[in-house]
Formats: sequence, structure tokens, C-alpha cells
Amino acid sequence: MSERICLVLEALSIVICLHHLYGQKFKFDIVTLSFLAIDMVMMQTIDFYQLPSVLSVFIYPIIGLYCGIKFGFKLREIIVNNILYLVIIGGIQLIVAMCYGRLLNILFFTNIDLVIVNFIAFLVVFFVLQKLKINKLSIYLQDKERILIISLVLCVVLAVSSVINYKMLKVAELYQYMPLFVCIAMIFILAGQLNKFKIMSKMTETELKMHQMYADSFHSLIEDIRLRQHEFDNQINTIYSQHFIYHTFEELVSAQKEQCNIVVQENRYNKLLTLGNHVVIGFLYGKFIEIDKYGIEILYKIDIDNLDVGVPVYKLVEILGNLVDNAKEALEVSEIDKVLYVSVIEANGEFEIIVRNKSKYIELDEVDKFFKKGFSKKGGGRGLGLFNVKNICNEYLLNIYCENKNIDNENWFTFVINNKR
Repeated sequence: MSERICLVLEALSIVICLHHLYGQKFKFDIVTLSFLAIDMVMMQTIDFYQLPSVLSVFIYPIIGLYCGIKFGFKLREIIVNNILYLVIIGGIQLIVAMCYGRLLNILFFTNIDLVIVNFIAFLVVFFVLQKLKINKLSIYLQDKERILIISLVLCVVLAVSSVINYKMLKVAELYQYMPLFVCIAMIFILAGQLNKFKIMSKMTETELKMHQMYADSFHSLIEDIRLRQHEFDNQINTIYSQHFIYHTFEELVSAQKEQCNIVVQENRYNKLLTLGNHVVIGFLYGKFIEIDKYGIEILYKIDIDNLDVGVPVYKLVEILGNLVDNAKEALEVSEIDKVLYVSVIEANGEFEIIVRNKSKYIELDEVDKFFKKGFSKKGGGRGLGLFNVKNICNEYLLNIYCENKNIDNENWFTFVINNKR
């Protein structure tokens, strides 16, 4: 009878602790009652038929299933909360047992003593845990980086303790080496995962900063265009009123055409601002305005959305920036028409970047040199742009092509980068 009471008290302590770990008030319902019934039946069956006590571990998957049904199937949350309840309940029972034994000077507990210990532990769980807000500890430990760090520390501790035990016992049995081998393997795996997580975190942080920077730039551009709306209205009024100034139809058409060309030229990049990802669009708009000052004509085709293509947006911006800068530098010293074409297309998780400029024919041997670190025709301290582009393409398994392309009997030196398979 006393064993049944202990089982009930421990099962109640577990479900109450789990409720607090999930930040919910404890209440009986059909799910909780079913779990308590299953727990009692399993433990009683093991005890009645004197089955191996190791079979009691099957209760842990049932507790995990209970957490999923009751609070939601979030694997990381279930694992963390199940580990925490084991530590918390076990710790409370151990502390209560030690205090009870020391207070009454008891070395061996009777069944009645065990009932009292479990009852006191249940009271502590019921009245104290709700005031400690242990769900905050659960949320804190669910961070992936903290899980990796804690697991790594535990593996190091276990590995060190295995080495110490070996030196103390001086036994070289294989089964004693196995925990050490497992711990060492886990240390390498966890260290690698932690390093990978830190790299991903840094990339995410960098991307967020880039989003913020270029999003602010994008909104500034929008505000600038709104301020120029008054000037645009004046230009339209000028065109509309020109029929009062010119006396012949030919003069009117010529004057309106000239004025319209001015309006189109001054607003030729405004269409960019409606074409997709704010980071890329804001970057390209600023880059086009900058290049335009060098007398370079820019043609473009942009068809993008959020650019969810498996490559961080800031990396795509870096690729675009290097390719466009490389083309601009080539056009600055070119003796032929200074024309630059930029295309960014996204569709069904795939993207393609094309940057080309009018150029003399470039031999393939020279093309190979473009991607070598430090190679530049413009002096020392340069030649890193295309080298960085190649490294990004290798990192994210992107295709990169460069070629002399004949378009309308003119040579265009072309870079193409995509993630097509």
C-alpha cells in the first residue's frame, strides 16, 4: 500500500512540475488522469510480476508523449522539460530525504518513512515551484547554443571522470573505455556543431544589420522621391502648357519631346523601387545613381521577390557589388560605348544574376586570371572582388560562368551566377 502511495505522490509531483515548466497552472483533465493511470498500471505490473526494474524506463517515452499531447509536440521543449523535471524532482526528493534522515537520525528508511519523504517532496513541488517561475529556466535552456554548451560541458566532465576512474582503478577493460570513447566523440561533434552555430549566428546578425542598413536607405529613397514629386508636377505642367508658347505643331512636338526626355532621364531608376527585396533594390538604386555620374548607360531587368534562395541576402549584395564595380572599372577605361547591363531574376527558389558590359574580346587565358587573389589591371592593393565572388560561389555551391557574348554584332563580356541544378 505504501508503495502505491509513493507512486501516486511521485506521479503527481511530475505532472505538477511539468505544468510549471510549461508555464501553465495545474489542473486535472482526461489527459492527465490517463497518464496517471498508465503510470500506475505500468509500475504496479513491474512490481507484481517482479519484472526487471530496467523496464521502468519505458515510462519516460510515455511522459514525453503526455507532454506532446498536453502542451504541444515541440521536440526541443519536450526534451529540455523532461530533463529538468528529472533533475528538479530527484533533487527535491534527495534534499528532503537527507534532511529527514539527519533530523531523525535515520540510516535506513522504512516504507512509512518513504511515504513521508515523498509527501513532503510533493508539498514542496505543489506550493513552492509555482512561486519560482521555473518556466523561465526552461525557456532559457531551450536556446540551441546553450543546449550545445551544456552538453559539451557534461561530455567533458564525463570524459575527465572516466580518466580519473581508470587511473584510480588501474583496470583496462573494454567496457570501461567505451564511455570515454563515446564522450570524446561527442565532444568533437558538439564542438563542431557549436562552431557551426556560431558561424550561422554571425551570418544572421550580419544579414539583419544589412537589412536594417539598406531598408533605411530604401525608405530614405522613397522620401526623396516624394519630396521631388513637386518638381515632377512642375515638369508635367510645363509640358502641358507649352502649346501656349509655340505657334507651330512641329515646334510644340519637338519641345514636348525634349521636355519628356528630361523627365524620363531624371526618373529612369524610380521603377526599381517597386521591384522586390528592399535590401537588393536599395543597394542597386544607390549603385546605379553612383555609376550614372561616370557617363555609363545602365540597362537593367529586375524580377525578384524576397530572394529566399538559400543564400543570405547580404552575400547576394556582395556578389552584385563586386560584379558591378568590376564592370564599371572596365568601362571607365573603355574606348567603346559605355553600356552596363544588370539582371537579377528569381523564380521557384532559383535565382540568376547577369552582369555584362560592352567590351573588346577577352581571351580565355586572361579570364582565368580574373579570379586569382590580387590580380588587377589597376595596380596593387586591388584584385579581391572577383576572388571574393568565387569564394562565395564555392561556399554556397553556386554556378559561375563568364564569357564573351555576341549581341547585335557587339561583344559583351558577361558574368552569370545562379543556383540552378
